[in-house]
Amino acid sequence: MYLRALEIQGFKSFPDKTVLNFGEDITAIVGPNGSGKSNISDAIRWVMGEQNSRQLRGAKMEDVIFGGTEKRSQMGFAQVTLVIDNTEHIFPGRDEAEVAVTRRYYRSGESEYYINRQSVRLKDVNELFMDTGMGREGYSIIGQGKIDEILSVKSGERREVFEEAAGISKYRHRKEESERKLQRTEENLVRINDKIAELELQVEPLRKQAETAKKYLVLRDELRALEISVWLENLQALKVKARKLEADHQSACQDKQRAQAALDEVYAAAETCVEQVQQNDMQAEALRGRMSGLETAAGEEDAAIAVLQTGVDHNQESMTRLEREMADSSSRTEDLQGQMDALTRRTEEIDRRTQELTGELEGWMQQLQSMTQRAGSAVREAEALRARETLGAAGGPPGGVSCSRRLPPMEGCSCQDWRPSLRRPAPDWRRWAVSWSSCRSAAKPRRAQQRRTVRRWRRPVRRPQRRRTSFRATA
Repeated sequence: MYLRALEIQGFKSFPDKTVLNFGEDITAIVGPNGSGKSNISDAIRWVMGEQNSRQLRGAKMEDVIFGGTEKRSQMGFAQVTLVIDNTEHIFPGRDEAEVAVTRRYYRSGESEYYINRQSVRLKDVNELFMDTGMGREGYSIIGQGKIDEILSVKSGERREVFEEAAGISKYRHRKEESERKLQRTEENLVRINDKIAELELQVEPLRKQAETAKKYLVLRDELRALEISVWLENLQALKVKARKLEADHQSACQDKQRAQAALDEVYAAAETCVEQVQQNDMQAEALRGRMSGLETAAGEEDAAIAVLQTGVDHNQESMTRLEREMADSSSRTEDLQGQMDALTRRTEEIDRRTQELTGELEGWMQQLQSMTQRAGSAVREAEALRARETLGAAGGPPGGVSCSRRLPPMEGCSCQDWRPSLRRPAPDWRRWAVSWSSCRSAAKPRRAQQRRTVRRWRRPVRRPQRRRTSFRATA
């Protein structure tokens, strides 16, 4: 027997699909440590049905799937296909020249087995390799330390190796399987006998129940016959009633047709009446409109008559009032004529008195003008004296300097030399008091403006600190 080829994909260190073709001259696979020589023998052992992960140098069955590296991701399944030469028909029942055994395992724990691409069980794979020396317990794959293990194990385990080499392991497994089936059959027989013993105790009660059931069946058949007869009688009565109801239905249909015809006539008459009522309503509406117009016109005429009557009454009252007023006016005219004569006399007297007062006012104005001139000369003298005394007290220049500050004459004033007068002696000559008496000759319409001008002029500036000085007029 020869191995033709080995196809590995995703098994341990073979992530890619790898095919190894074995020729007749290949007797060994040589390579350095870690190159994967043992993985090839593990793949052959695994595809032939090995279930012990320790025999495959792993902790669990998932370890046979490629776990990935830094550059490659892990695989989701492992698949190994072993192609064996069967030209010598070492596999009974297989006429093919080559037998391909495939095993596929997923990370979820599911396993699939194929023989020549046909799905089979693990049991079928084990039976295929029995008596060929290639099974799980065969001697075709002997690893390191396997011989020492065979010699050191118990006689029973060593016997399995010899039986596999002798080709009787298949029959031993079949014998063990048959014995297990016989044992299960005996256990089933014991349970069946126990069940029969239990059922024998129930035979008598079941017999009574059977007799009761037979009576029930007889009575049920009689009841069914009676019910059928009753149903037939009821059916006959229902047929009679149905024929009667059919006749009544036909007569009712005829009555309905006659009533419908009468109803149609009534509807036609009602429609005619409705049309007549509508026409009457339209005529009544037209009459109501005309009546409303006439009532409106009558109301307007009554209102006009009432207005005219009110005007007549008012005119009558006005005529009466005018007659009374005319009588009163004639008496008031006489009184007003007397008052007008008295007012005329009073006006003449006022005009004469006005002329007298005008003459007196002109005399007073002349006196006021002369007094104003005298007051202006007195003010100039007082200023000159005040300036000399002030300069003498302050150590001014000899000879005296006349400090006379002129102000512009007021608007409307007839004085040619108008000066402000000092109200009381004081060392500060910049504070002035204006004498209004010198401007009495100004025109009356300009007095208010003159007052505003004088008040602005009298506004004092910031007062300096006063010094107590003696004031003495000098000749």
